[in-house]
Amino acid sequence: MKHVTRRMTVGALAAVLVATMTGVTTWALAAEPPAELPVRLIVGMKAGADTAAPLRTVSTMGVRALDTAGPARQAMASLRAHTIEVSAARSATVIAALRSDPAVAYVEVDHVRKVSDVTPDDPMYTAGHQREIDQVRLPAAWETSTGDAVKIAVLDTGVAKVGDLSGAVVGGWNYVSNTSNTNDDSGHGTTVASIIAARGGNGAGMAGGCWGCVILPVKVLDRNGNGYDSVIAKGIVYAVDQGAKIINMSLGGPGYSKALSDAVLYANRKGVLVVAAAGNAGRTASRNTKMYPAAFTDVVAVGATARGSDARAAFSSYNKAGDSWVDMAAPGAITGMDRDGVYHTDQEGTSFAAPMVAGAAGLIKSAHPTYTGWSLQLALLSSARPIGSWNKHGMLDAARALTIATDVTPPTVTGMTPRSNSLNRGTITVTPAGVADGGSRVNKVNLYADGVYKSQDFTAPYSLTYNSAGRNGTVKLQLRIYDKAGNETRYDRSILVDNVLPAVKITSAPKNKAKVKGTVVIKATASDANKVRRVELLINGKVKSQDTASPYAFSFSAAKQPKTMKVQVRAIDNAGNARFDTARTYTR
Repeated sequence: MKHVTRRMTVGALAAVLVATMTGVTTWALAAEPPAELPVRLIVGMKAGADTAAPLRTVSTMGVRALDTAGPARQAMASLRAHTIEVSAARSATVIAALRSDPAVAYVEVDHVRKVSDVTPDDPMYTAGHQREIDQVRLPAAWETSTGDAVKIAVLDTGVAKVGDLSGAVVGGWNYVSNTSNTNDDSGHGTTVASIIAARGGNGAGMAGGCWGCVILPVKVLDRNGNGYDSVIAKGIVYAVDQGAKIINMSLGGPGYSKALSDAVLYANRKGVLVVAAAGNAGRTASRNTKMYPAAFTDVVAVGATARGSDARAAFSSYNKAGDSWVDMAAPGAITGMDRDGVYHTDQEGTSFAAPMVAGAAGLIKSAHPTYTGWSLQLALLSSARPIGSWNKHGMLDAARALTIATDVTPPTVTGMTPRSNSLNRGTITVTPAGVADGGSRVNKVNLYADGVYKSQDFTAPYSLTYNSAGRNGTVKLQLRIYDKAGNETRYDRSILVDNVLPAVKITSAPKNKAKVKGTVVIKATASDANKVRRVELLINGKVKSQDTASPYAFSFSAAKQPKTMKVQVRAIDNAGNARFDTARTYTR
């Protein structure tokens, strides 16, 4: 990434507040300080009342009428109201006098309203070095939320806990050296983290996109900014398992990786949003080459715009005709903090556009805690402002993104097997029927038995297993189907489970090791709580005959059997459980 070396430290920045006031009446009364500001009141009149009388009543109290002529007066007359000013010291007396007048409908303070945007007082912003904040409408978004401890993982070179990131970084993991030391030995990761979560509104340094967000540092890149796919994949899984709701990866390169794809899929299935830089190949021969992980499905791929412009930054990767892997854009020339707590302006790269999107996602998650990664992605992409075909959706609009509703329609399911009250044993295969979702699409199907989680499946046609070993009697199965927006549908079914083997006993037969000839007759009894389905006669492991009615009787010709015979009787119950009586060996 290109780093512009122009630097500013917090101590070198100062902001001067200049207040100008016009049209303010100074009250020249001995009992009132000359600099005291007046109180503005709105007086509403009852229908048909003499609108001038109440003002005559209070005119001796130092009241000044406003909006006495022109369009302003006409507008207030349409509302049957007047606007007046009175000194703060006399306001209570005037309000009381007006409210006692029978012609007055109401008296209220003429409140001052202000723009909805929250303006940070951080010097890097107030000095004009963070124009990118206004470009993506973060101040308007901050009016709704500045973040609420949403955990955002930064998979990068590490993060230094300095400056505006002090108190914003929790413990993470270093997969480069397999230690808990996540210090930044490059500076890149700290800059990325500062764009996401630098503490704004504290009168120091800069303002990040999500002031209240928490950074989970996961070091997957070495001091030179390089990292293996396997290391990055481990970092993704770790971030998800540590409770991150958003993952930022300002890294990438050409070439598909199954391991990396599986890790991203793991995050998606857990409801985590993944944001990645689209890459800086705009000036190279590979400018249209897909960069991964950005190009994976369900990763928000972020391209970069030029400083103070909607135009594509010359370095940014972009979509070619018929391709749409670059999802959206954000400013790519920004201000950020390095690992020494020094603030740099005009740093360039899609590495710094991606965390602007991740920070905005943190605001959305804070304002809508139930939103899944799919919902966050929907909000970001559907609210983006179109800026050209080089990216699919347009420029980040943080304020509008907070207003996007998510899918609230749960998925559907029409049935399941096994059948209701059917008899089952052992490992049971549970298959839902008619699983569908027309909105965010089905994410996963989970199986519970008597309220305890047993298995899940992510891919249609869904098939789940329940090992019922040790259970007998009625079991309540429950399917829980989730879509990508987190909506849930449950489907219950009770089945009968029988894992008890039937009883079986030979009651009449030649003794063990007997020599037999002619027709050999064997009789047996069998029983089971769920009834016996059949009893079988086996010779040398092969079923020779079966009987389905008690008393169970079998016969065979000894002459037609091998010289040595292993004879067994097996009972099978209606659940499929089977038991043998003790085998007998015969010779002829």
